[in-house]
Amino acid sequence: MVFINESWNNTGEIVVYSNYHKYWLDKEGKIKNPLFDVYSGKILDLKEGKPSAIHYFYKLLDAEICKDITVCAVPSSDSARLSSGIGMLAEMLARNERVDKVYFLRRSTDINKLASGGRRDRQVHMHSIVTVQEMEITGDIVLLMDDVTTTGNSLYACKEILMQAGAEHVEMFALGKAI
Repeated sequence: MVFINESWNNTGEIVVYSNYHKYWLDKEGKIKNPLFDVYSGKILDLKEGKPSAIHYFYKLLDAEICKDITVCAVPSSDSARLSSGIGMLAEMLARNERVDKVYFLRRSTDINKLASGGRRDRQVHMHSIVTVQEMEITGDIVLLMDDVTTTGNSLYACKEILMQAGAEHVEMFALGKAI
């Protein structure tokens, strides 16, 4: 088990905590999204690595995640960016009796962000993500975390890579689902 809430385990699907509403409906026209809410704002703050957002999500999630599991994060689309807001949250969660393999997955080449019109099919991720050779994941039960999922392709690709690397089981989790 990865999650305390048993209905979240073994679904084969991405567990999503809540919806995410983008800030802009039209960035060039400066038209804000009327559905943008406080939760979506916290996710944006997390993406920027703001400590208040990291602590907010830690308090929300720590009691929902089992101990003694491995925590891993989906890597940034920028190959030079090794740390991320979701990574910092995952590291904090791992420090509470979980295994820290947060940055086991790395982006080997940059990919364009989906928000900027980038192609984000599963193969794009499969060809641009590698594993860290110094870490071992064989036999681990893994919680794979992402901040926002739109298509789910990055999470599904990372799960496949983790399973190919020897993980016993991978549960996928996103703070928000873009709608």
